[in-house]
Amino acid sequence: MSKDSAIDKPKTLPEYLGPIWDETVSQVREKIGAAGLEALCLQIHRMRDAQGRIAKDGAIVLDGKGNAGPHPAVAIEKAAQAEIRSWLKDFGGGRSR
Repeated sequence: MSKDSAIDKPKTLPEYLGPIWDETVSQVREKIGAAGLEALCLQIHRMRDAQGRIAKDGAIVLDGKGNAGPHPAVAIEKAAQAEIRSWLKDFGGGRSR
C-alpha cells in the first residue's frame, strides 16, 4: 500500500493508465477498490482519446459515401462520460468520505 493512497496500483495496470490512476486515486473513496478504479481510469482514457480524435478531425466528418455526419468518437465520448459520472456518483469525493 502506498503512503498516499489506501488503494494500491495493481501490477497488471496497463502502463498507459498509470498517469490517470495517479491523477484520480485521491479523488475517489477507497471502497471503489482497485478493479473499480482501473475501470474508471479506462473510461477516462477512452473519453480523452475520443476527445482528441474529435479535436483532430472535427465533430462532423464525411462517411464513405461523402455524407456529413457526427464523428463516431462523439458516441464513444458520450458513453465514457456517462460511465464516469456513474462511477463518481457512487465513489467520488476522495478518502475523507
